[in-house]
Amino acid sequence: MRLTRRGMALVGVCVAGFVLAGLFGARALDAVVLPGIIALVAGALQVRSLSPPTVERTVPRDDFVGKTHEVALRFPDVKRPFVGTVTDDIDDGLTSGTDAVTATVGDDSIRYEVTYDHRGERRLGPTHVVARDIFGLFETDLHCSGQDSILVYPRVYGLDGWAQQDLVALRETDRTDERAEFDSLREYVRGDALRDVHWKSSAKRDDLIVQEFAADHDVTSVTVAGGGDAAGADQLAEATASVALALHDADIPVTLLLPNGRVDADTDRVGRMQLLEHCARVTDGPVPTDEADVVVDARDAGVELRIGDRRVPFEDLRGRESRLVDGWSTGGVVA
Repeated sequence: MRLTRRGMALVGVCVAGFVLAGLFGARALDAVVLPGIIALVAGALQVRSLSPPTVERTVPRDDFVGKTHEVALRFPDVKRPFVGTVTDDIDDGLTSGTDAVTATVGDDSIRYEVTYDHRGERRLGPTHVVARDIFGLFETDLHCSGQDSILVYPRVYGLDGWAQQDLVALRETDRTDERAEFDSLREYVRGDALRDVHWKSSAKRDDLIVQEFAADHDVTSVTVAGGGDAAGADQLAEATASVALALHDADIPVTLLLPNGRVDADTDRVGRMQLLEHCARVTDGPVPTDEADVVVDARDAGVELRIGDRRVPFEDLRGRESRLVDGWSTGGVVA
């Protein structure tokens, strides 16, 4: 606990009051000193009674680099609200336009905005409160424990030119050519080959109907492997995420091998989030295997992609940053 500037000024006034009382009589004590002493005692007692409150933090959702979200702080166990300046620590890779918020702690929620600047797992908290008494004479530091984390996804770019066709072609080369055994009929979905359309059945319905063969259920996932040095880790994350999501948008299962591990992602929403989370946490290290269908090699000088037998800088393939809504791309590879 310490005096604020206002408190030090009041102490000075009280000391001057004692001096005046000695010179001109005790009436100066009644006019200035006694009210000041009462305020100082009351303020000191209020601040001494405070203890670090419990913080409930409304954590924003995981999102992509460049996004901004709101964080809300509540102090539910504060029975007697007090004035304080609240600061919530934020990790490197996050920025906030508000360093500290002065408000009534224990009343309404305290809110601030945070911008996601760099990919990876980022921390929010702990919270620090500089609490003051009602008169603003004393203040004390209250350190509130408790941290939360958010995951920031790397930027994802659309792929231009031949890369889209070559990525989709990887699925076709992995599909077995044994198509003799007919299995069933179903509705057409994006990515189905026109040769599989069952025209006789389609003519009887409004939608296209495709025929499935027993071998069609054995579609092997496309393997993407990536690695690089420390300076290229962020570029590695962006390139592998762009390639993996392009395949995912084409309804192609993806096996993603990175220095931080392996993910086998299906073509559903869970698979998409697995790919994003894996790329967000990627670290530097060598490419796990050179036998992958797509190899991403990220260095400080740039990123090179190998798709089949072709090698090309990622910059030559990179289109505009994808527009993503809740992790789903509004554009990308179309089979």
